[in-house]
Amino acid sequence: MMIHMPELPEVETIRRGLERHLPGRRIRRAEVRAPQLIARPDWESFVVALAGQSFGSPRRVGKLLLLELDSGTLMVHLGMTGRLVFQDPSNGSEEGRGLSTPHTHIVLHHADGTRLCYSDVRKFGRWRLYAHHEVPSCPELAALGPDPLTSGFALESFESAIRRTTRQIKAVLLDQSVVAGLGNIYVDETLHRCGLRPGRRANKLSVREIRRLFEAIPVVLEEALENRGTTFSDYRDAEGQRGQNASALRVYGRHGQPCPGCGQKLRRTTVAGRTSSWCAECQR
Repeated sequence: MMIHMPELPEVETIRRGLERHLPGRRIRRAEVRAPQLIARPDWESFVVALAGQSFGSPRRVGKLLLLELDSGTLMVHLGMTGRLVFQDPSNGSEEGRGLSTPHTHIVLHHADGTRLCYSDVRKFGRWRLYAHHEVPSCPELAALGPDPLTSGFALESFESAIRRTTRQIKAVLLDQSVVAGLGNIYVDETLHRCGLRPGRRANKLSVREIRRLFEAIPVVLEEALENRGTTFSDYRDAEGQRGQNASALRVYGRHGQPCPGCGQKLRRTTVAGRTSSWCAECQR
């Protein structure tokens, strides 16, 4: 079974789900069962600070969820296996009644009886609490490049970042300081979509190839968003449902199978330390 870190489409799908449920709800009590998941401040201060806070509209930058509160921002990184699920015990469903799995490590109990539950099998996720004024300059956001679904994603700066490195193009696209939100799935899918091999040297791409790559990134992400993200194992949306995008993937995880473009058997290589699936005929 494949395990992959939630990427931009998965995190944005969760954000959209939380947008329907969280704004206006007040936290009665924060329960932390795995203190190591709280990166800022210490977990005891975290619990005290959250009590009585009400949610505003959640935001997202790259793979980071920003849950707005009255006097601060909860920054959540889901790691490899994190799930953030809203539960309403009054709705009678299994997702609504239960606390997800034995791996549920953080529960925000709301004043109206609903709750926000975070489970994480591998415990690689991290939660941070910042005051509002600290967020724009915090190191997690300062390290990120532009989000490809925002107006800040511009061809000129993207081309400049590509041209100034000799790294393989897949490694560049995985670099969150170049483009925020891409991971192994959507890099492979984007490179196939625009006909580029993952091992191509970035500074050797032509102007036309860079433009094609730039234009393909948001298209691939938007299509995955329409399918509510990709589930192989752990990922679930804010209602606890699986994403439906796995069946729409063209190359990721399909090595040895026919390329949907030309029918040739897809290849598998390792690029930037990550397994890469690609087509020797369609990708140049």
